[in-house]
Amino acid sequence: MNFIKSVLKQKTLIILLAILAIAAFFRFYHLAQIPPGLYPDVAINGNDALNALKTHNFKLFYPENNGREGLFINLIALSFWLFGAGIWAIKIVPAIFGLLTVLGIYFLTKRLFSYFGSRRAEIIALLATFFISISFWHVNFSRLGFRAIMVPFILVWSFYFLLKGLDAATSSTPRLRISASLLSLRAASFDGQVKATCYFILAGLFFGLGFHTYIAFRVAPVILFVPIFFDLVRYWPKIKQFWKTKTSFYDFVKKSYISDNWRLWDLFFLAAILAILPMVVYFWQHSNNFIDRASQISVLASDSPVQQIADGAVKTLGQFIVFGDNNARHNIPGSPEIFWPLIPFFLLGIGFSIWQIGRPKNYQNSNWPLLQTNLLLLIWWGAMLLPSIMTNEGLPHSLRSIGSIPPSYIFTGLGVFLGINYIASSVKNKKILFTVYCLLLIAATGLVGAEYYRYFIQWGQSQITKDSYTQTYVNQGQYLRSLPATVQKYVLVNEGGVPVPYPDGLPMPAQTIIFLNRQTPNIKYFIEDPGSLMTPDKFIKTKSSAVILPMKPDDRLLEQLKKILPSGRIEKINDFEVFKINY
Repeated sequence: MNFIKSVLKQKTLIILLAILAIAAFFRFYHLAQIPPGLYPDVAINGNDALNALKTHNFKLFYPENNGREGLFINLIALSFWLFGAGIWAIKIVPAIFGLLTVLGIYFLTKRLFSYFGSRRAEIIALLATFFISISFWHVNFSRLGFRAIMVPFILVWSFYFLLKGLDAATSSTPRLRISASLLSLRAASFDGQVKATCYFILAGLFFGLGFHTYIAFRVAPVILFVPIFFDLVRYWPKIKQFWKTKTSFYDFVKKSYISDNWRLWDLFFLAAILAILPMVVYFWQHSNNFIDRASQISVLASDSPVQQIADGAVKTLGQFIVFGDNNARHNIPGSPEIFWPLIPFFLLGIGFSIWQIGRPKNYQNSNWPLLQTNLLLLIWWGAMLLPSIMTNEGLPHSLRSIGSIPPSYIFTGLGVFLGINYIASSVKNKKILFTVYCLLLIAATGLVGAEYYRYFIQWGQSQITKDSYTQTYVNQGQYLRSLPATVQKYVLVNEGGVPVPYPDGLPMPAQTIIFLNRQTPNIKYFIEDPGSLMTPDKFIKTKSSAVILPMKPDDRLLEQLKKILPSGRIEKINDFEVFKINY
């Protein structure tokens, strides 16, 4: 029997490693080239990271570009320190977070469905891990320079450690452990309490760090309602006994509070508060940074908030199976977030969880683990959709609902497991069953190929994607970097955008060229009209070679330059035009 268990464990490990290898391939393959270009929102993270390295001023919050939590940018700075500054060094940070999230999904899902039995829980966990490993939604955000990818990572590992802590605390209760002697009973109890304490502290630290990631994480405390509620339900008989017997408060605390989970919950919240505290102090001193971006896009600022919320809910829920994010930076425009062959299983998984919650018999003590798992997944999924539902801009919005990725693919894994389990119980002929399993393996292989094609070819090589990620800005930046050091280089930032640094700096689109030309000599940036280049303090030395590059194509502007500097000429370079003088 032990040999069989050992073989099964080895098979599970091999499959898990294979899935992680697929996940790593999807997240690291051609990382610097796909997605193409360098979007200004990503470039500014790199520029801030470089500035932090240079000045040693690593901020908790970077207020430019509508404000960004600093943890992600500071990690990019660490990447630059290790690998050198570059596009790849920016993108490797989210790629690592994405890969670790895939691993976390396995451990979390296995723990969530442990009431099914260890073998079934492993199968559901492997399925969920496989689907998220190739998911366009998660793969895409794992390869960008957006800080939002840390939200799924934090949630997955925080709740994994929390649930492990609850398990350790329960198993260390003497009445639930069978030991050969009183000494071994106490040792087992003490060991369990130490593990529970460590798990709760880790969970709290992870959860607190979530507030240093992305604004959408601010709704995550809603999910904590579920484990706290079930602990309260378990604890209620002791509270009633306390009131009936009129036990002294000291004895009640000594016998119940210290020996039960409440001491551990206090450790969880203490660790979380310690992790959050620096950000709380910052926002206390800069309260406008806390609400600026949220207030700009909140439905509460609209003329009809109720209608906007209803519309947002329909669009956000519909993104999974009907019409997804139309922004080419986030998605294949309009494609559902769940790949169409998996939509029936995604719906089956959600339907199963709702059905389990609605069954009266599951409200018995023995079925609480089942009830808690399904309620946790549904609350998690719904809560992390709120940042999208409660906004009035760009819906459906897969970036703002990124925290719902883990439960979405856990539901999908659960749905596929239910389908396989139904087939296995219905088909009695072993040969037919073996054929079915072979077909399922072929289907899984086909799914990997289809997702590869969708991401790396259909989307990754699309001109729409290149335009969305401002490939032209990269081409312009690389062109300027290729010019001789003696050439005067002038960039006319004639693109609109948020001024950086706020409020008097260059518009955001300039960030891409700035990042690519941080060491390029003789380069200047202007937002004025061409005539201002001839003023005494900003004049172009016409005796030396110079190149003027308007970021946005503008024939009128180039003709104006031609009138001001008749000796110059207009030249097309790749997908943009420049004005050359004495060159």
